Amino acid sequence: MTGKSTRPARYQSVCRWSFHPGRGGFVPSDVRPGFAGMTPEGFVDLVREKIAPRVPSNTVLGLAVHYEREACEKTAAGLVEALKGSGLFLSMISPGAHYHFAYGGIGSPDPAERKAAGEFAMRALDLLTGPLSSASLPDCPAVFDVWNGSLGYEIPTLLLTDMLRWADEAIAGLVTRACTSIPRIRVGVEPKPSEGHPAMLYQTSSDVLALRGRLRSAGVDVSGFGLINEFGHTEMSGLDLVQDYAAALLEGAVVHIHANSQGGDGIRLGGAGKFDIDFGTAPSATTLAIAGMLSESGYAGWVEHDMQPRPYDSEQQSIDRVVRSVCNWEALMRVVESGLTDRSKLLERASARRTMELEDLVRDAVARAHELSKELYVC
Repeated sequence: MTGKSTRPARYQSVCRWSFHPGRGGFVPSDVRPGFAGMTPEGFVDLVREKIAPRVPSNTVLGLAVHYEREACEKTAAGLVEALKGSGLFLSMISPGAHYHFAYGGIGSPDPAERKAAGEFAMRALDLLTGPLSSASLPDCPAVFDVWNGSLGYEIPTLLLTDMLRWADEAIAGLVTRACTSIPRIRVGVEPKPSEGHPAMLYQTSSDVLALRGRLRSAGVDVSGFGLINEFGHTEMSGLDLVQDYAAALLEGAVVHIHANSQGGDGIRLGGAGKFDIDFGTAPSATTLAIAGMLSESGYAGWVEHDMQPRPYDSEQQSIDRVVRSVCNWEALMRVVESGLTDRSKLLERASARRTMELEDLVRDAVARAHELSKELYVC
């Protein structure tokens, strides 16, 4: 890491799925051969050796994995042992249901799949609360992410109400198990509008907040349950990412964050209506506003860099992109903490309708974050 620091600890995590040899299909499957067959221990070594020395010194690095492809009962002990003394911690586990269940998962009309998907999710949660529990950081515990990649449909019928009810019931069971476990685990649902189905059961952040309300009304303790928002998923929908965070933070419902980008930022193409591009996060008016709201709210959870290498990236450039994304987030937080866009400065201009000055203030702050990120980035 880049020298000692007295700045607040920043909990940022790296995803196992960011390091693969290639996707195949329309793009190469072997452009990064060194990532093929990576074990959990190999992932820890990669982050410890190639990423940790290059990020700002106040960064606490976490690792996110899918059950069971990237961490399972057979590999848990090796992962825990590799993490000991590494300065790295488990930040998240998600049941990789999309690898197994293609007809709706825990919301499937097929009762056999619905049962199997529910049992699969419970095994993933039990792994987190059991064999992997010592890999979690007490000050910033790992979370359980219900990503709805398999929770979708393609034929619009009144059965959607049944599918939502079945999924709600399965999630209620996970939340109840998690809130009574030792250690107590936070659970979140990560919405996405489409992919791998044309339509998903929980498409937007508002859907997750509505689910939280339904569970609360049913008597479920939702104090440790809420939203796992991925920037790019909201952008895929063409919705307002800043409003997502404003609403969820007012409810105290943000349990984990996936910081990335769909592009469409004037430099990289992408945006609403595109597939899930998963660029790293970058300074912008939107990400600056989110950083400010998180700082004000006292959010102390993980900010995870859920991103993919480009189809043409080498192994080294894949690593470089993750490091840059971590530095970008740290730069945004430092600009917020500098007071450059504090509430009084924003409100002074907004209340007097001096909106051009307001634009300049934000633009200058974003520019400063870009410059600061370049200073933090260690080649």
